[in-house]
Amino acid sequence: MMKLLNLWCGLLAAAVISVGAEELPYKADNVSAKGSGKVAVNGREIHLKIDDPRGTSGVRIAPPGKGGVWDMSNYKVLAADIENLSKDRQMRLVMFISNGSWPNKDFKESYVGIALNPGEKRTLRMELPHAKRFHFPKGVPAPAAIDTTKVKAVEFYMQWPFEPKKPGLVDCRISNLRLEEPGAVKAAPEPFFPFIDRYGQFVHDEWPAKIHSDADLVRNLQEEEKELAASKRPAEWNRFGGWKNGPQLEATGNFRVAKYDGKWWMVDPEGRLFFSHGMDVLTTSGNAIRCAGRPEWFAFPVGNEKEIAFNRRNLQIKYGKEDYEPDFFRTVSRRLEHWGFNSIGDWGDFRLIALGKTPYTMQLTDYDWKMPRVGKSNLKFYDVYDPRYVAKMRTLIPDLAEKHPEVLRSLTDPMCIGYFIDNELNFGNRKPLELIRAVLGSPEKQYIKREFIGDLKRKYHTIHKLNKAWGTEYANWNAMLRSTEVPKKQTDAYRADGRAFQEKTIDRYFQICRDTVKSVAPHRLYLGCRFISTDSVIPELSAASKKYCDVLTVNIYAHSPANLGAATFPDMPVLIGEFHFGVLDRGMYSPGLCPVGVDQNDRATAYTRFLQGALLHPQIVGAHWFQYRDQPLTGRGDGERYQIGFVDVADTPYPEICRASREVGENMYQYRMKGEAKNQMK
Repeated sequence: MMKLLNLWCGLLAAAVISVGAEELPYKADNVSAKGSGKVAVNGREIHLKIDDPRGTSGVRIAPPGKGGVWDMSNYKVLAADIENLSKDRQMRLVMFISNGSWPNKDFKESYVGIALNPGEKRTLRMELPHAKRFHFPKGVPAPAAIDTTKVKAVEFYMQWPFEPKKPGLVDCRISNLRLEEPGAVKAAPEPFFPFIDRYGQFVHDEWPAKIHSDADLVRNLQEEEKELAASKRPAEWNRFGGWKNGPQLEATGNFRVAKYDGKWWMVDPEGRLFFSHGMDVLTTSGNAIRCAGRPEWFAFPVGNEKEIAFNRRNLQIKYGKEDYEPDFFRTVSRRLEHWGFNSIGDWGDFRLIALGKTPYTMQLTDYDWKMPRVGKSNLKFYDVYDPRYVAKMRTLIPDLAEKHPEVLRSLTDPMCIGYFIDNELNFGNRKPLELIRAVLGSPEKQYIKREFIGDLKRKYHTIHKLNKAWGTEYANWNAMLRSTEVPKKQTDAYRADGRAFQEKTIDRYFQICRDTVKSVAPHRLYLGCRFISTDSVIPELSAASKKYCDVLTVNIYAHSPANLGAATFPDMPVLIGEFHFGVLDRGMYSPGLCPVGVDQNDRATAYTRFLQGALLHPQIVGAHWFQYRDQPLTGRGDGERYQIGFVDVADTPYPEICRASREVGENMYQYRMKGEAKNQMK
């Protein structure tokens, strides 16, 4: 194992390297470009340019010597200074460490990212995911970690690309790659059990604002009540949170979208420009932790309870009553304004919406797993030709309105921005002709399969002509219908037919959803289906959005949306439906899908940079944070256990990010209108 040596003798070393830090040794020969990355090495500085973000384009830095490794096991932090050399473009970048090659199983927790404004230089820090720190007992959900005694690479690249090819998309200088905070790395505690206290917090760590008693919860509420009472609404806002002092457009009494001075905007019911600065999952529910069969996990008797929703217990203590919800939602409503939010994003509780203080969006259906899907595939997509699906969508809003008065009220409520239908579908575009393979593999009674074969009949007339074009040997059309085999050889005709039907199917989905909204509420915005970021730039998906949606909504788990787009990306309004950032300084062990630095100050800065990138993008009309509350310590049903909330499990706000969001809310209209990237929002 190679011993870390300080190989850099530059005169500036003492000025830029923190006390106790140790430079990570490498030579120019160990630096290699990846994908479209262009790399120049000058001593300890690496100049990186990326024109095409795909193919994990970037730079790979390896230890010196054939088969060399770095031993990082005695340090807490890996750091590098990153400088954005662009004069006019915000950039994003992630730093990734590995025991092997990307992608591999140790990917999940071993990266961290940054967004930089033009000309900005900051330090990117990663808290190293030491295996011994996260060596939890069997059965306890633990974060992915790596063997930090044998690190084989540090890489910088653009993760999950949604940007177009563009010269100098990333143009940056990477310098002072180093290890910081030497000393014994904290190992997993022994004994480990119990590890969850009566408030749902990790027993073995301490951090600012950790709850130690019921009195702490009550005192927090009392102190926050004073803070909220003294808080004033941002001066730039009208009653909807639109730009009170900005341009006056036509007032229609409803939210709409319009292009003004080269940028897309939402327009509020009074005709004022509106940027939707919002928050998702504003509910009382917080995924419970199962305790049945796990009494050793908990530092208190769990009795016969099968699961515990700690956030509910904490709120009952905090408000001094079991029926705390009315008081809680009044607090949340005041928090939103105090934190600079003018919108309720997806999954907002109807009781919060009913207060009438904040404009809101509404999810009409979040993927209905009971509806007919495409055969036996794993695609999260419907058989949109099935009469059962069509019938449900035709009366979706009336059916919901009959069950939920809030849905009925939304049809005439000027506070209602619009409706989402579904979330993060998989249309079968992520792999070549994935949808068509699923269709052909479906049983003969599947409506989507019958529709596809019907189209082929109308084009080819005879099975003989189809077989000749596809290189297949179906005996007749019925044989093709019964078959669940996918042609091994994919001819040009097969691919063309597959693409044509895929586009037709996508078009049909969006048309049905558009009609679902507009046939009942023509004055409400249809906000789309909330794409994942890389789907949003697929031409047939974005084209259908342009044709049918008022707004294209995309969930972006990246450190900046500033360069969102593609050569085929339509000129239309875009709403960011989800984004978040997390760190590991508050007793939790997953920072979410976008790790940023080592503390809450890094998270606050990341929030500001993300919103700056969104505000300066001419198409982005809003950004909604996911989510209001941290996820449970040991995870929700699908395993997510992210430190991504504005509040923790004890309903304690994170002041750093709350201050950052307030600054955004106060200054977002002037910032967007001026159109110049500055580090400060003011």
